[in-house]
Amino acid sequence: MTLWSITVLCALAALGVFGVWVFVLILGPNRMFRGTVVERAYFWVTESLPSKIERWARGSVGDAVAARAEQVWIVLFGRRNPLFQVIAVALYWTGVAVFFTQAAPYIPNRYVSSWQWLPIGTTLVANIGCYIAACTTDPGIVDDRNVDSACRLFGYDKLLYFERDCRTCKLRKPARSKHCSACQHCIQMMDHHCIWLNNCVGLGNARWFLGFLATFSIVCFYGAYLVGTVVMEQRHLRGLVSGAVVWDEWGQPIQLSFKSSILYILDNCPLLAVLFVLLLILAPAIGVFTAYQLRITMLGYTSNEESKWVNIADAIKDGVVFAIKDGSHEEAIRVIEKEDQGDFDSQLCRPITHLHQVPNVYDRGAWNNLKFVLHPARSKLHLL
Repeated sequence: MTLWSITVLCALAALGVFGVWVFVLILGPNRMFRGTVVERAYFWVTESLPSKIERWARGSVGDAVAARAEQVWIVLFGRRNPLFQVIAVALYWTGVAVFFTQAAPYIPNRYVSSWQWLPIGTTLVANIGCYIAACTTDPGIVDDRNVDSACRLFGYDKLLYFERDCRTCKLRKPARSKHCSACQHCIQMMDHHCIWLNNCVGLGNARWFLGFLATFSIVCFYGAYLVGTVVMEQRHLRGLVSGAVVWDEWGQPIQLSFKSSILYILDNCPLLAVLFVLLLILAPAIGVFTAYQLRITMLGYTSNEESKWVNIADAIKDGVVFAIKDGSHEEAIRVIEKEDQGDFDSQLCRPITHLHQVPNVYDRGAWNNLKFVLHPARSKLHLL
């Protein structure tokens, strides 16, 4: 194995570890992974590991150095910072450059025709456009000029959201909003803060974020397919299709199988190999994340609200969630701590035993939820 091959394998291993880390951080709080190794890994990465590192740092290098390291961490991850955005853009354009220098000269080939350049160009332009829009569009910042209209957009369900002021902004906190410590604003219908965008994903730019994910998924899957056809074309051009024979460093003939011929080409085209393997790794990962974002959008909640629903599920297990009838005989879902349950009439309180019994008042049906995110200005207000 050559030094270059070892370097490529190490780089791909590092990329794989990074991909698993991102997967755990994004989907760890998801209800579908409750009680699984993914949830345990999420708590280990976000709670156990940082506390262990902090204890080790303070014991090894002293409080002063540990405090400075914490400040650096806050600058990198706790505030808006273009570093990761620059890294993402640099990696993206590096991949595009490798494609156009290593793969494009062999398109068209015996597997794909010249018309493939139309979807290639269209998808790349759409992907880049959606990324720029997601980065630059106001995600839904709440300030003193729009706080009243923002509070009218969604009602308070008194389960996930209560009418109160933001402790940081000192403004009324709209339902479905969250204060972002990185952006230092409350964001309407906030999903999450994305370091790759250097921006929050919220009501104002969620459609562009979905568009970016969808087109990036296509770029990765379609790119992997096209690079795969180039690798297959190389088999023909190098005479490795049938009865392929190459010579080793001692001049001895070696007959190659199909698998060996593919590995031989990838070993002789290292940049193409890195791009091919990278696309094969990214395509399913981005595809899964895109499907996840589309799913929660159509179900009428955000990834920020996902953690709130996890808390409600825990409260149901603890036996503190009830459906309470009011004077109009309608039921409202409320959390009643055990020490306060004696103050309520048991005939008017029905215990909730499963999360499916708790309606999401912000869910207006899959199609309407999607329409609201794609065209929030044209959609009707989601008033309770």
